[in-house]
Amino acid sequence: MTNEIRIMQKMFLTPVNQTEAIVKQNYFPAATDFAPFQVQGSVSTLGGDNSQIQILFPTTDYAIALVESGNGNRRSQLTLTTNFVSAGHVVEGLISTEFYIGLGATFSENTIELRFNTAIDAVGSNFPAQRLNEDNVGILPLESALSLR
Repeated sequence: MTNEIRIMQKMFLTPVNQTEAIVKQNYFPAATDFAPFQVQGSVSTLGGDNSQIQILFPTTDYAIALVESGNGNRRSQLTLTTNFVSAGHVVEGLISTEFYIGLGATFSENTIELRFNTAIDAVGSNFPAQRLNEDNVGILPLESALSLR
């Protein structure tokens, strides 16, 4: 017996010269506006080192118009949500929500690639800068064994 895992992604793309987001999803053509797109790249990392993703569209008139409306996908804003899908409906609760900034686009005969960079970088290990005291580690020991709380 095999278990199928179905994942749906929904993109909210706001081109730089527009105020309203273009909403597309890549699963269930009868639901919101369907667009056949694929997301490639790392969508999240522990280091948060401004990873890049690409959204691939087939080369269609719609996708070309989408890129041209946003000045070649420069500085557009993308919110990408991911959900599980089960038995024909979207499972409640999001798996993830990511935010990206557009870097540009490339065209080929078959594919249009929109490139994005992460909009929110990871918080460094020194944030927030705090001193060790009894409030955040308890009674301070006389040796190096600390128990962070």
